[in-house]
Parts: sequence; structure tokens; C-alpha cells
Amino acid sequence: MVLGVILLGFQNYVRERLGEELWRTIRNEAGVAERVYLPSQTYPGEELHALATSMSRLTGMSPALVLESFGDKLASELLRVYGNLVDPRWRVLDVLVHSEELIERMAQRSGDLAPHSPVTARWGRDGEVVLVYQSHLKGCALIKGVVRGLGANLEQPVLVDENRCMLAGAPTCEMAVKLERTTQLTERAQGLARRLTPPAMGRSALKNALFGDRGDMSSVPPPPASSSKQELLSAWRTETKTNPPASGVTPARISTLPAEPRTPSMPSTPPPSSDGDASELWRRR
Repeated sequence: MVLGVILLGFQNYVRERLGEELWRTIRNEAGVAERVYLPSQTYPGEELHALATSMSRLTGMSPALVLESFGDKLASELLRVYGNLVDPRWRVLDVLVHSEELIERMAQRSGDLAPHSPVTARWGRDGEVVLVYQSHLKGCALIKGVVRGLGANLEQPVLVDENRCMLAGAPTCEMAVKLERTTQLTERAQGLARRLTPPAMGRSALKNALFGDRGDMSSVPPPPASSSKQELLSAWRTETKTNPPASGVTPARISTLPAEPRTPSMPSTPPPSSDGDASELWRRR
């Protein structure tokens, strides 16, 4: 049996991506044209399989890819409807290790008096969660999609490693789920940054972009490592003469540094004067 929330979610998933007309076509091909899905009911699992197969024929996607893509979208709806069953202290791996209990409680809410979860879970030796899925529907792709969607919605991205699969002839599907390491997240972010970063510009291209068509600045000697104002000013005049600003306005050239102000010195002897009174006045000063 499949929860009505899941089938109703698939209906909304198809409508959002393909539109109402294609949803009617998929529903007709799957033989459920008259079915009305309610979130509080359970339905035969074969109906979900038939709908995914019909969508696969119309879109060219494999049935497994259809279910995995849908599962990623379904995770947020499951958290919305059944979030009160989840302990707020749980992290995503805690939710997964309690998945068997959670699935059975969700089925009981939908009226299934003898629920049986197709998923069992246990802790692995390295801190991962090992999920084992077994069903004649072979819908392990839906489980993988939901697991990844839960990690994304809880902001704890996970890696899913599939150890064996019923689609490959194994009696059960087994997958190991672990948190994505910080280094892996960093590498993914760096890869995205590299794709978004423009290619590095050469020196000449960068110079032209910033300053326009100017001469080769490599010919301009660097200022001398000296604290002398006269030497620094001389280097500045040389650079200005060689490379005028891009605006075409050449700054005024300064020939010399302004001289230090001088205090007039007093003569040691009074200036010659025939006027006695003037000489006497000078001595008083």
C-alpha cells in the first residue's frame, strides 16, 4: 500500500512540471483516470508504479529517474504533513534510523491497521545509516530521492552509496547514507565559483581595461627607495612625462620644491646714515 500523500504529491509534481493536460494523459494511460487521491487514505502501490511508467513513456526519462526526481520533491511534503512525528532534536541520520517506525505510524494515520514498512534501518560501523528496502514494486529510486530531499530540507546534505539493488538482481536494496563532509561541500562550492569566475586577464588587457590605450608601464622605473623629497618628486615627473593620465589632462609640472621660509637676519652693524637720529633709532631696535 502507498500513502495517499505520496500519490497526491505525484499528481502535483506532474502538474507543476508538465501541466494539467499531460497529467490527464498520464492518468488515463495508467488506468486511474477516475481516481481521486486523498491524503488520509492508502492506495495500491501498483498505481504509483503505473503512473511513473506512463510519465516515463511521455518524457523519455527512465522510471527510476522519474521516481528519484519525485522523491526529492516529496520530502518537503512529508515533513510538512508528518513533521510532528519527528523529534526536533533529531538530525537527518536520526530521522533515517527511525524510518521504519515513522513509516508505520504514518500508515496508521491513514487507516492502515496492520502497516508494514518496506524499509528497515540500522547504524553502520562508521556512523552511517544503512537502509534496506524490499518490495515487489522495486521502488528503491523513490527512497533515494526522499533521503536526499530530507537532507536538503534539513540543511544536512547526505551522500547515498548503493551497495546492492533489486533492479540489478539482488534480493533486496541496500544503501549507506552518511553526512556530506565539509571538505566535499567546499570543493563543490569552489567548483561553482570557478564556473562563475571570469577568466584571468593578462597584464596588458587589465591595463587597457583600467587606463585605456597607454604606453607600456613596464618601462617606467619604480621610485627610488629614498625618503628624499627631491628624488621622489623627480621620479614622479619622469612617470608623468612618460605616461600622461588616460583623461588626456597632464598635471601641472613642478620645477622645484617650495623653499623653506627664511627668517630675515639682523645686520650686526647699523646701516650707514648721515642722519644721527636714524642711527640712534636703529641701535634702540
